[in-house]
Amino acid sequence: MYISMPRDWGDIVSSRDGISVSKEYSSYGIRDALKKGEKLFLIGADAIADFNGWFFVSDHLALFGSGTLIGPNNPGGPRFPNLRGMYIVPEIAGEQIKSGVVLRVPDIRLSTGADLEAFSCDALVSHGIDQAIAAAHGGAGVILLLNCRKPGGKENNDVSFLNRLIQGIKGVEE
Repeated sequence: MYISMPRDWGDIVSSRDGISVSKEYSSYGIRDALKKGEKLFLIGADAIADFNGWFFVSDHLALFGSGTLIGPNNPGGPRFPNLRGMYIVPEIAGEQIKSGVVLRVPDIRLSTGADLEAFSCDALVSHGIDQAIAAAHGGAGVILLLNCRKPGGKENNDVSFLNRLIQGIKGVEE
């Protein structure tokens, strides 16, 4: 499993037991890991939602801006990949984590609750979608985990959940 988290989440996990933690939070880091044979990615991102808490992405809308598949095709995958079903929503014993659809926006700092209502989505993200698409383009499974907060909120969630999640996923992989 390869983990790619925002830098400001701190040193949540370290590379151990077949788990690689990215030092580069970008599509380039994902593509490098694909070249090394990684087939499962846990990608984290901050999000705006009508709730505070952790959230698994089951699908996304990307209506704004460019994306990681624009331009010449990367030889790591087909020119027009099928992205249906690209997200994995794990079940972790003892945890009740919401899941649903997110909308990629240019900058969540400029987003409001009206964006959530206008597009009938569960959360808004600025990062994570391009990394997830790059991983899916290379044929890998993707778990996209969001750290959600309400518009204008500054609350962070309990990061100890991440270690429980990683251990739960590691147990399923083996």
